[in-house]
Amino acid sequence: MKQGTIVAVCTSPNPGFPKHPREHVTVDYFGLRGDFHCREKRKSFKDPTIEKFNDRQITIVSKEHLDLLARELGKDFSPGSLAENITTLGLGDLAEVEPGTLIRINCEIILKVTEQNEPCKKLLVYHNQQAFDLCLHRRGLLCTVEQGIDYVIRAGYSIQIL
Repeated sequence: MKQGTIVAVCTSPNPGFPKHPREHVTVDYFGLRGDFHCREKRKSFKDPTIEKFNDRQITIVSKEHLDLLARELGKDFSPGSLAENITTLGLGDLAEVEPGTLIRINCEIILKVTEQNEPCKKLLVYHNQQAFDLCLHRRGLLCTVEQGIDYVIRAGYSIQIL
């Protein structure tokens, strides 16, 4: 079991980059209240005629990865700059986390990893090709809510990979 700390929680009502740090966020059935991805179904971004259940309710990126991008590219990568909802510190390389893994936040909230969050083409609009390449297999995790509806998440809360 790996344990870390949440350094930021971010949302945006709009698609794309960035998401903005908030004092706190509230967990809802399909993600974080007020966030663009928080809804029961979404159109597939690859083929808008296809609907599928929301499998990307909450995204997690490590601060260590943001710091690596900042060093490599000489540019600020603050929490939310990769459109993540939760920025962590101390969990290590999230690329090693397998689908189906459970993540616990502050004892009450359980998220389930659905897949690695591979970079989308929108990343190229806000950042460059080098940033895109550095995010391959390292952009963090896509998760669904398993437990914790109506609970609040704040920076400073503990986060564990179970």
